[in-house]
Amino acid sequence: MKTRSISCPTRSSAAALAFATLLLLGAGAISLPAGQKAQHTGTKLEGYATVITPNSITVFDKKKQEFTILTDKDYTSLVGMGAAVTVWYTTEGGVYHLEDIVYPAAGGTFVSTDLIRQNIKRIIILPKPEDVENSQGLMDAISRYLADNAGWFVAPSALAEEIANRSKIPSSSLDAINPDTGEVDMQRYLQPQGSLVTTIAKETHSDAVLEVRVIKVKANVRGYTASWDGMTEPVASGKAHAFNPFGGRGWVYAATADMSLWSQTGTLLWKKRRGFAVLGVQSGMGSKIRERPLIEVYQNNDAMQHWLVGALGELAPPQGTGGISPDLRKQLEKAKQAGEEQK
Repeated sequence: MKTRSISCPTRSSAAALAFATLLLLGAGAISLPAGQKAQHTGTKLEGYATVITPNSITVFDKKKQEFTILTDKDYTSLVGMGAAVTVWYTTEGGVYHLEDIVYPAAGGTFVSTDLIRQNIKRIIILPKPEDVENSQGLMDAISRYLADNAGWFVAPSALAEEIANRSKIPSSSLDAINPDTGEVDMQRYLQPQGSLVTTIAKETHSDAVLEVRVIKVKANVRGYTASWDGMTEPVASGKAHAFNPFGGRGWVYAATADMSLWSQTGTLLWKKRRGFAVLGVQSGMGSKIRERPLIEVYQNNDAMQHWLVGALGELAPPQGTGGISPDLRKQLEKAKQAGEEQK
C-alpha cells in the first residue's frame, strides 16, 4: 500500500496542546503539497475523516455518505478528526481496503478520545428526530451511558431543544446541498451547526454538545435479516424461517442514529453513524409487516446495552473493560460533581 504523509507531533504534549487550541480557536486542515502523482487501481474518494481506529478509517464524503475502509496501518496518531482526506480503496467480498491515502498535517487537528474524556466535564445532548417517533428513550439511554462510563455530567436535553427552537440559526443539512450537483458542501454544513452548538454550549455552560439525529431509512432484508448502517437485526421469528426458508427479502424501515460531538467553539470532535433498530417486523407466519415502535426496543435491556457499547464504546469505553484507568476515573468523578454543582 502506498501512503503519502508528513511528519506529525507526538500524541502526548503535542496532542494535548492541539486539543486546547481546538477548543479555543478551532483548527482547520492543512493542505498537503502536491507531489508526484501515484498510480492507483482503486476507487478515489474525497471527504472528511470522522472515525479513526487502529485498523480502519471512516470517511464522510461530499454526498453525505460514510465509508469505513480497512487499513493495514494505524493512522490514529496521524490523521486528524474531521481532516480533509483523499483515499483510494479496493473492494473485496463487499469490504473496502485502503490502497493509498493523502491527509493533512496533524498539527492542531488531532483529538484522541482519551483527550476528549479528560477535557470535557459537562455536555448536553441536542436531539433531532427526523420522522421517527418515541426517540426520547434513546436520548435518555445515551445520557445515562455517558454519565456512567465517561464520567460526564449530562445536562437535560430539553434545554438544548428549547434554545434550538427559538434560535434563528439554520440547522438542516438540506441548506448545504448544492442544487446543481446534489452534493453536500461540508464547510457550509459545518458552519451553521457550529454556530448553533456554540450558542447552546454558552447558554448551558457546557464543554461540548452531542447532536443526535434519529433518521428513518430503508434497510435491505435478506434471509429475514435487515442490514443497514453497520447494524443487522432479524425482522421475523425462527418459526417464520422454517415455514418459508426461501422468503424474507425486500426492505423495511429502520432507525439510524447519526451522532456528532461538537466543542464549545463549534468544532467537530467526533462523529458516528450507526443503525439503531428496525421499525417494521413480520407479523405472524404471513408476509405482513407491522410497525414496531421504539418503546418495544427500549424494553430489551441487554440489546440496548449492546448497542450503546457498539455506538459509543470508542468515545466512552464501558466500565470494567480497562478503557479508563482508576486514576482517571477519580478525576472524572470529581469533574462530574463539579458539573452538578454548576446546575
